[in-house]
Amino acid sequence: MTNVPQDNEYKAGTWKGLLLGKRERRSASFTDPNGHTLSLSKYEILKNGTVHPSVLCPMDGCGFHEFITLEGWSPNGAQE
Repeated sequence: MTNVPQDNEYKAGTWKGLLLGKRERRSASFTDPNGHTLSLSKYEILKNGTVHPSVLCPMDGCGFHEFITLEGWSPNGAQE
């Protein structure tokens, strides 16, 4: 399990919060260690920040595939 810090600059190995749709459902984007950014909107993010299933980068040749936990995640959007 890899712990991932929050950062709003899309730095490699970090996450950024997102609000989705009219209901403003909370999600996140994740930038893998190789600098590829992907949305976690199709993943389940538990209250403690654990992301399910494991995150697989869709970029050809990347190879990033790990279980991650978003440090400081809060489902209501407040930084903990």
